[in-house]
Amino acid sequence: MRELLKIFGHPEKGIFTVVIAGTKGKGSTGYFLSEILRQSGLRVGFYHSPHLEGPRERIWIGGKPVSERDFSKGLLKIQRKLRKAHSKAFTYFEILTLLASLLFKEKKAQAAIFEVGMGGRLDATHVLPAKLMMLTPIHYDHEAFLGNTLAEITREKVAILRPGCKVVVAPQEREVTREIQKVARKRRCRLEPPLYLKGMKTRLLGDFQKLNAAMAFRAAAILRESHHFPITEDAMRRGISSNHWPGRMEVFSGKPSILLDGAHNPKSVEVLSRNLNRIFGARRKILIFGTSRDKRSERMFPFLSKVFDVCILTQSDNSRAKEVSALLSEARPHFKTLLPTASSKEALELAQKLAFPGDLIVATGSFYLIGEIRPECRN
Repeated sequence: MRELLKIFGHPEKGIFTVVIAGTKGKGSTGYFLSEILRQSGLRVGFYHSPHLEGPRERIWIGGKPVSERDFSKGLLKIQRKLRKAHSKAFTYFEILTLLASLLFKEKKAQAAIFEVGMGGRLDATHVLPAKLMMLTPIHYDHEAFLGNTLAEITREKVAILRPGCKVVVAPQEREVTREIQKVARKRRCRLEPPLYLKGMKTRLLGDFQKLNAAMAFRAAAILRESHHFPITEDAMRRGISSNHWPGRMEVFSGKPSILLDGAHNPKSVEVLSRNLNRIFGARRKILIFGTSRDKRSERMFPFLSKVFDVCILTQSDNSRAKEVSALLSEARPHFKTLLPTASSKEALELAQKLAFPGDLIVATGSFYLIGEIRPECRN
């Protein structure tokens, strides 16, 4: 990534950068912060992953994905320059991180928020000159790459901390807190808690969004007090009032209604299950589930089985998708009714046939899965 940025004249320099690491809530936290800054009259870049329906969704400027024209022109510029440089091959995520930096510079972004892709220590975003860092809740995920204990996973994520910087930190497990404090002391970082502002409510469903908003509030307060960003409380209020954040307990009204959520690790699925019971009560619910091979789905099914009687298993059209046969063996002990399907479209059609008008269909387990289902919900 350093080589890439050097080839392109270091486009990351000169932009105030915030980097967000963690296991869950990174995207929503970044979205809230970008909206607060945008409501303050600032031009903001926001880079997050994964996308749902197309890769342009990963790079936002001014509250919306970059245009097809800018996205295409940027990629062509990268392709031509790398051919001339006779450079080695780079990864998909490295190229998109570079593209985001180029577009944010071109569009004169006054602030840029980058969500870490995976971990932190070896992530492409680690080389960016962040002046503020955020750590959302850290739990088990990507164990094959990050480690099998919370301490190991945390060490990978807290590697983003830069000496002397402020770090907004969500409440964490005790083991995680110990590792964060150890690194913070060594690098003389100041740890800041979330900031809960009285009477402020998000329009996004789920009680977990309160924490994400409070993380954004603290970051906004630091940007105002330490870096002189013109942020008002009214901008904070308006920043969390938007509900244009796809795939996070997103409901499509109908008979039946359909809810899409990108929960893809045990902790996120546990929180989703609790919120489904809290918000939708005894309403009959049908589950569509598919996930990636590196996800611990066997730990997700016990939570989901407390909410759903009927579980439709499927897999997205993605090379990382876990096979339905593997999901079947994991889910069998937990559900009364298990129905395998060959595609997300088939799964949705089956759920709609089984559902009564007042039921709720819930698709979860993977952003790739809900990215395939989402266009069908709009039809």
